[in-house]
Amino acid sequence: MRYPGFWQRRGLWARLLWPLGRLVCAEAARRRRRASGRAPDCPVIVVGNLTVGGTGKTPVVIALVEALRAAGHTPGVISRGFGVKVGIEPVDLAEAVAPSSCGDEPWLIHRRTGVPVIVHPYRREAARQLKARYPEVDVIVSDDGLQHHQLARTIEWVVVDGQRGLGNGWCLPAGPLRESPAVLDEVDAVLVNGDEPSRHGAGTRGVPAWRIDFHPQGVIDLFDQSERPITDLAGREVIALAGIGNPARFFAMLEAQGVVIDARALDDHAAPTQTQARAWLADGRPVVMTDKDAVKWPEMPTRAGQVLVVRGGIELPPTLLENTLNTLQS
Repeated sequence: MRYPGFWQRRGLWARLLWPLGRLVCAEAARRRRRASGRAPDCPVIVVGNLTVGGTGKTPVVIALVEALRAAGHTPGVISRGFGVKVGIEPVDLAEAVAPSSCGDEPWLIHRRTGVPVIVHPYRREAARQLKARYPEVDVIVSDDGLQHHQLARTIEWVVVDGQRGLGNGWCLPAGPLRESPAVLDEVDAVLVNGDEPSRHGAGTRGVPAWRIDFHPQGVIDLFDQSERPITDLAGREVIALAGIGNPARFFAMLEAQGVVIDARALDDHAAPTQTQARAWLADGRPVVMTDKDAVKWPEMPTRAGQVLVVRGGIELPPTLLENTLNTLQS
């Protein structure tokens, strides 16, 4: 979904749409109050957001899964799979053949972690199928399931984009919010991606809030899978590709590493066409993209250095992990 600029301001368009936004907020609050979802026979951790568009949930899910596994748990992931049509039967990523059948984010999570991932539009059914197929799973991580109350949850994390924040603070369609900002006072933790929580009203009413940052670890050459430090790109001119919720965040990260970028922003989850890919490869400059874009890249490079994928992640705050593990054990 495209993120219109007026969502960051309380200008004319936002004010005209504000009555509709009030209705959306009220309905979301009603659903949250009446939530009585059924729980599977293991804890559920929801990683979600209040706004439409990307906030950096996928790196958080990957980091959480890895931390749970390091602590001795056997996690599994459930997801909606944005932009794909799933019928009665869920999609098991162990059987999926391409991102187009399951969604780019679940595909990336499965490839990066190797844990079971089930995609279905109904989170409760996804959780049921996950436990039926993988009974050894003892913690379910729900990717982007904050507003899906059919599934009960043990822990709720909200990820906030540190650049866009909560926009103008109004609900759709007047602003970017799926539900009221008051939800930040009800969840178990707030993670602000790339900024201090206090600048976004988080962590002020007893709910712990932390800043998280994406740390690039290197770049993978799509031609031969070789890895090099991202510092090798300092001073070089590249075509920077990002089809994520907030492409500006990826571009700013590259510029902070000293990379000279020619930015090409796509809509979130969008894939470049084969014509675009061939034109960029013929340009002569390296094409540098996110992990999420790499799974949808349509044209294999013919030589090393043509297509580079930034590999990295986030480090979850130790206190947050300690609190989470303690809750799971209680």
